[in-house]
Amino acid sequence: MDMTATADCMETDSPQVKLMPPTVFYVCLALGGFLEWLFPSTLPWLSMPVGLALGIGLGAAGFGFMMLAHEKFKKVGTHVPTNLPATELVVRGAYQVSRNPMYVGGSAFFLGLGLTAGSLWMLAAYIPMAVYLVLYVVPREEAYMERTYGEAYTTYCRNVRRWL
Repeated sequence: MDMTATADCMETDSPQVKLMPPTVFYVCLALGGFLEWLFPSTLPWLSMPVGLALGIGLGAAGFGFMMLAHEKFKKVGTHVPTNLPATELVVRGAYQVSRNPMYVGGSAFFLGLGLTAGSLWMLAAYIPMAVYLVLYVVPREEAYMERTYGEAYTTYCRNVRRWL
């Protein structure tokens, strides 16, 4: 089923997410690193070799998934920044598995870094990122996509999970 759609009057409408998710990602990551430096922590329930292997695996898989989605946006010529209008409803590639593969992949990458570092602070620093995505970014993006693409987006939502 081809659900490619174009939007009318996109120049004035967008998800209106002013604080870009990558900025929040880096701030949370820096906060976790800073707290780890100030108050070193460990993950006592996870041995270092296992944490390292899990972290690298999760981080690499997450980064790859995120980049597949990012490159799909670039390939079809739609905007990645959340303060700009979408020019196409992307439903192929990673978007057949998740409606938010960049956020799923970025989250896995973040958590992978925390596991690799063996840092409880790094893992805990992901919580504000998750709250920001779930309560602020995704609802704005979904409302925008519904306004812009209507039934095509609603059908897509019925067929593809929000996360995984």
